[in-house]
Amino acid sequence: MEEITDIEDPRVKFYRSLRYTPKSHIQAKVFVAEGEKTVVRLLKSNLRVHSIFAIKEFFELYKDLIFNKRVEKSRLLFANKELMENIVGFHLHSGIMAIGYQPEDVSLGELSNTVVGLNGINSSENVGLIVRNCRAFGINSLLVDEYSTSPFLRRAVRVSMGNVFWMNVRHSKNFTSELMALKGLGFIIIGAEIYPNAFELCKYKFPTKAVVLFGNESTGLDNRVVKICDDIIQIPIASNVDSLNVGVSVGILLYELNRQKRRRK
Repeated sequence: MEEITDIEDPRVKFYRSLRYTPKSHIQAKVFVAEGEKTVVRLLKSNLRVHSIFAIKEFFELYKDLIFNKRVEKSRLLFANKELMENIVGFHLHSGIMAIGYQPEDVSLGELSNTVVGLNGINSSENVGLIVRNCRAFGINSLLVDEYSTSPFLRRAVRVSMGNVFWMNVRHSKNFTSELMALKGLGFIIIGAEIYPNAFELCKYKFPTKAVVLFGNESTGLDNRVVKICDDIIQIPIASNVDSLNVGVSVGILLYELNRQKRRRK
């Protein structure tokens, strides 16, 4: 382990000013894991770890996990919590962070039989919550369109509690084209949307192969995406409420999808 005593130390360049995701992270295809539970889950995953920056006690507590990742000694960095907060630019609850390498996107053929698709979802917190819901209800494949926030941004990783480390993720560069390709592979495209003549969730029978799409927090699914959908489903809610938060909607819908899957077994 190597101690950091200077805020300008070049060894902590990836940890500097993390209130928003730095361009250097995007260019290097790395992400930040924040907090003890999330960092430990990163260490237990198959993802590669670039570096760890934490209070000294963390290294002593998890030395076996850290050793198994074979992180270079020069990238095992510790400091006092006050200095760490000055470097990252915000308050740290636990004083434990790590940088991981973002995995390569999976191909369309590597997606599982149930896929959650994100269409224009801007909030990192919502994306993180969606990932956590996916893992909670047995979904491990995520298709992210070109207008949605990546699940590997810092706040998304934090809210997902590290569950993104076990997801098959594909960042699509042509969402509608890839949805049509998935149709060709036998997937039924299902849009979750408040829409005339939509199926009520409790009356809908999910197919074996499905892509379930969720749209922007304010405007919902893009019209071009709606036209591709084979079915539209909605969660019945009180008429005096406009809509549910997208993360809440994902949780309710995936619970029902998972319930039907378990009944078929």
